[in-house]
Amino acid sequence: MTSSCAELQTLAPDDASCVDQVERTAFYLESGGQSLFAWLHCSTGGVAEHGVLICAPLGHEQVHSHRTLRHLADKLAEQGFAVMRFDYHGTGDSDGTEYDPQRLATWQANVNDAVEWLRGSAGCRKISLVGLRLGATLAALYAEQHEVESLVLWAPIGKGRRYVRELTALSQTAQHAAGEAAAGIEAVGFVYAHETVAELAQIDLLSRSMSCKQVLIASNANAPGDSLLLDHLSKQGVAVESMALSGYEGMMAEPHDTEVPHAAVQSIADWMKAKAQPVVAARHSAPFDGATSMLTCSSVPVRESMHRISKAPDLFGIMTEPIGPSTSLPWIVMLNAGAAYRIGPGRLHVPMARQLAAVGYPCLRIDINGIGDSVTADLETENDAYAATAFRDVSLVCDYLHALRPGHPIVLMGLCSGAYVAFQSAAQLPHPAIIESILINPLVFFWKEGMIINETNTEQLVAWREYWNAIFQWSHWKNLLTGKTRAGFVGSLKRFAGHLMPRFLKSGKPAAPSAKSAPQSGFGHPARQDLPGDLNRVVTASRTLAIFVSDNDPGYFLLMYQARRKATQLMKQDKLKCHFIPNADHTFSTAQARQTFYQSLTDYLHQRFGSGVIQEREQKEGFALRAFQNKRA
Repeated sequence: MTSSCAELQTLAPDDASCVDQVERTAFYLESGGQSLFAWLHCSTGGVAEHGVLICAPLGHEQVHSHRTLRHLADKLAEQGFAVMRFDYHGTGDSDGTEYDPQRLATWQANVNDAVEWLRGSAGCRKISLVGLRLGATLAALYAEQHEVESLVLWAPIGKGRRYVRELTALSQTAQHAAGEAAAGIEAVGFVYAHETVAELAQIDLLSRSMSCKQVLIASNANAPGDSLLLDHLSKQGVAVESMALSGYEGMMAEPHDTEVPHAAVQSIADWMKAKAQPVVAARHSAPFDGATSMLTCSSVPVRESMHRISKAPDLFGIMTEPIGPSTSLPWIVMLNAGAAYRIGPGRLHVPMARQLAAVGYPCLRIDINGIGDSVTADLETENDAYAATAFRDVSLVCDYLHALRPGHPIVLMGLCSGAYVAFQSAAQLPHPAIIESILINPLVFFWKEGMIINETNTEQLVAWREYWNAIFQWSHWKNLLTGKTRAGFVGSLKRFAGHLMPRFLKSGKPAAPSAKSAPQSGFGHPARQDLPGDLNRVVTASRTLAIFVSDNDPGYFLLMYQARRKATQLMKQDKLKCHFIPNADHTFSTAQARQTFYQSLTDYLHQRFGSGVIQEREQKEGFALRAFQNKRA
């Protein structure tokens, strides 16, 4: 396999905006012999000597707040700080899994090693920490053992038992509630092992002291504040202040609904600047001793590397490749699921990429421009899961991979909005390397500006599917005709009529496309809804389709409702495959559903293309057989 990314990735958007005042460098940081993924944000005017470490929350809160914390890192860098944000071991793009032992101690060690890197490699003489939720707790625990300049605790977890109760409540409200599963608590797509839960429950910041010159406790303006931690620190003689910040709910919303609380971000940056007095040295490149551009996973035989796919537009991705001889198996390009950044909801994409790479499939999980770490200067077009420019971005990704390995086939894969982008890319893009698109729980096959999808719409569509299926069951008609329904004959007919036409898509008033949002490549949303025609365009381009659908998701029903004849024809011709995942929700938010999906996907790919492991064994066996035959001859 061709190795790439020999250098660290320095990313500075070219757009004329405040973001071009910041350089972002992606790298891997070694911690305890394992690799953590990190970003360093610095002002283009100089390398700061005051470092700020941003400690993210865990689980779904980390995925949801990713956008806001990137904006916060940029804002602090503009103020003159050298800012690092990073993924703890077993989270985000870092090595490890949630099942590894001693999670709390490992995360504390990760914070310590990140600070030491800022001191030793980045040359920061002063260190401050900013933490959100459990990240604030980890920052406070670090300050108990080490002196820091300033500490910002944003909605900190003061008592671990309360946090564990929150996770338990979230697990019990899931559609496929796992509750206290064998592995631990499963909450919003993340597993907290029993050992981890026990460790978290022991946390109590009210029994800890902190070695810090000044502390800011930032609370949610719309929730009653808890003054216990404030009083506790005051009694210790710490200069502590409190600040109620608005926008917390928008920051922690589902990724496609997140709103960056810019006023809160500015308030934190202003407080840091006033209290910490950043020092900027003469302009020079930031040193990166102890940093690498390659991660070798400890659990599976794969390596990962960072890729700046395009500079303008800014496109960033992480590539996972098998260790060993290259195979002819195709690239798997993983597109954003909604507005969740490249790790996917519940970190779905990371173990999936690593498992697939372990059996020979190189994978690239990307952020389309405006999502995750593919930064756009135009805030109005940021975080758009159905951006028309996504097709331009996919085309650029294909060009990038073609330059790495000319002629190597490409499979596009996406969940939700990523499924839509994968499907329409197969129908529209002329790139010869694209051979297939894998659609995971698609909600639409057609999109136009102004359309909206939300949970209520999806629930209505699921209910509509159930009504549609019911009309083909004689038992339901028998009950209806004999009056054995609660609503009676007339009432039942009215209820069915109300569900007869799906109204799962809402169309707002489309905004006129701006020059920045309009696709420059000529690719974009289709002009009209024509699913049979789109399917025909896919197969005419000699491409195939595979659809993976959770048993409670409407994707397959939509396909058959809008293009039953064409879809049935393609299935008979083996140009369209449909696979159903039982006991799974839209984002496979339980460990059992994820594992079932991974296995189903792997089995399909093996049937379709073979396995790199199998290919390697066959190559070895073929070589041994030839050697044996030559010896006999």
